[in-house]
Amino acid sequence: KLYSSMRGLALIQFFLLIVLIATFKESDAQDFVVTSRGDTLVGEVKPLMHGVDKKVQLVGADKKKTVYPIFQIRGFRYKNDIYHPVKGSEGYVFMKLIKSGYLSLYNFQLPNQVSFDGAFLLLRDGQGMEVPNLSFKKYMRNFLEDCPDVAGRINSGELGKKELDQIIDEYNLCVANKTINHRKIIEEQQVQSTAIPAWDTLEDKVKAQPDFEGKSNA
Repeated sequence: KLYSSMRGLALIQFFLLIVLIATFKESDAQDFVVTSRGDTLVGEVKPLMHGVDKKVQLVGADKKKTVYPIFQIRGFRYKNDIYHPVKGSEGYVFMKLIKSGYLSLYNFQLPNQVSFDGAFLLLRDGQGMEVPNLSFKKYMRNFLEDCPDVAGRINSGELGKKELDQIIDEYNLCVANKTINHRKIIEEQQVQSTAIPAWDTLEDKVKAQPDFEGKSNA
């Protein structure tokens, strides 16, 4: 039940992310900000990523400047790239979305750098990990252990850091298949739990009838 509820919540979050990305793509002409309340605000976006407090400035059509702290933003689009607030080793920062799915890939700014050269993996349940340079096999195997086939191929060396895109795709496919199979099991259990009381009810009705020939075998 815990697995089912966690997966259900994760799928809801996944679909919300898809809707958010779709919203981003619908507004190709301009950049915009999506607030924590779900409002999409179109205008000139200026990320303020230096310093401890990460913010985004938005200049609307009325030329009014509004600054939004990172905790008031679900994401924003800037120069055709999508950014989300993600919790990394240094706390919440804006990371650039590279590949989306139940397991997503982001790029982030390394300390004292302007470019987004760091790579970060984020699961839909909130777990995250910087893509390791050292001990890649060990950390990736443990991080993705709920898909034994993918974890095993990482452990054997078949899938390495150069195959990171393939690892992400195969892990997301594994999670999707497990979710479908889990849903089928639940549906079958629901059918069985419905059929058993119906049989018991029928048996009780037969027993309640006056004696008739063959009742004991009915």
